[in-house]
Parts: sequence; structure tokens; C-alpha cells
Amino acid sequence: MFNIYQKQKINKKAGFTLVELLVTISIFVILTGVVLFNSNSFDSTVLLNNFGYDIALTIKQAQSFGVNVREDNTGNFSSSTGVYFNTNIGPNENGSLTNFILYTDINGDKKYADGNVNICPTGDTSNLECIQKYSMRNGTHIESICAGNDNNDCDSNIKKLSIIFTRPSLEANIFINDESQQRRAYAKITLAASNGASTSVIVTSAGQIYVKNK
Repeated sequence: MFNIYQKQKINKKAGFTLVELLVTISIFVILTGVVLFNSNSFDSTVLLNNFGYDIALTIKQAQSFGVNVREDNTGNFSSSTGVYFNTNIGPNENGSLTNFILYTDINGDKKYADGNVNICPTGDTSNLECIQKYSMRNGTHIESICAGNDNNDCDSNIKKLSIIFTRPSLEANIFINDESQQRRAYAKITLAASNGASTSVIVTSAGQIYVKNK
């Protein structure tokens, strides 16, 4: 039969020491930090890919609107439809690294109205071209735009890009820096996430639109 002294000795041996408890807590904290870091990195990559596909689908939508019959805000059915990017930011500039515009090219100048991708007025008779403004969030942004003949001949210093579709053709009309004369055969919009990951949306003059993950 155990006496009280023997029971106290057994209870003392059954618990954690302070050192063991600190080691356990340290391991738990480290593992939790690793899991949270990887989770945030994974979330950023997923958002990046989602925004890449959003851009590709918006360009596809412009292609569908351009090919099919769609009435613009002036009652015209023959206007081209496009997607406009303007990454020229700074004082007195109206670009953005996170916004892009789906628009109707009512005046035929191959670009979006006044080029301001930060606003999409509704009911404003001075700008009837806007269909919808899209915005990227959570650190995802446009890293660069390039255009040229192909991936090996692509000027990466482009700040403004218009991708326009005109009935009845599925071909993409690619114009840069608000030029309305010289067409390009290839365009690549590269997106970057806060964790350093990147993906690209590629459009060719033949009407191919796809996302290329890195």
C-alpha cells in the first residue's frame, strides 16, 4: 500500500519539466510560422493565376462582342470592342498597374476614350466607351507589357496597349502607345504577385488568347 509520500514522488515524475515545455512550445511556434508562410504564398499564387485568367476571359469577351452583334451606348451595332491597358503612372498621368478597361471603340481611335483606366463613368455623355472597369487586388499587379512580332521580338517598354476586335473577324488588332496605324502581331501582359510569382497573358493577331504560368 502506497503512502502519501510515495504518491507525491510519483506525481512529480509524471509531469513536464520547464525545459521540455519551452522546447515543445518553440517547435509549435516554428511549425505554425512555416505553415502560415506557405499558406500566404499559396494564396498569392492562386490569386495571381485567377487574375491572369480574368484578363484572358475579358479579352475573350471583347472578341465575342466584336464578332457578334452588340449595340453600343450610341445605338450603333458596328463599333469595335477592345481591352485597354495603361501602365503609365505618375504626376498628371492616368494609368494604373492594377486596372484595365473593357470598352467599345465608338470614335475609332483604337484606344479607350481619354485613356484613363481609373474611371469608368456611367451615364457620362463625354465618355460612352466604357463597358466595365476591372481591378486587381492583394498585391497582384501588371509587371510589364510587351508587343512585337513574337516572343523573341517583343518590345518590353510598352506603357499602353489596345487589343481590339472588329466584326466579322476573330483576329486581334494589337496597337501600342495609342498608335492607330501600326499593328503588332503579338502581345504579352505579365502579372506579378506580392510573393514574387508571375504569370503572362498572351494574345496573337490570329486571335489566340492564353495564359502561360511560370
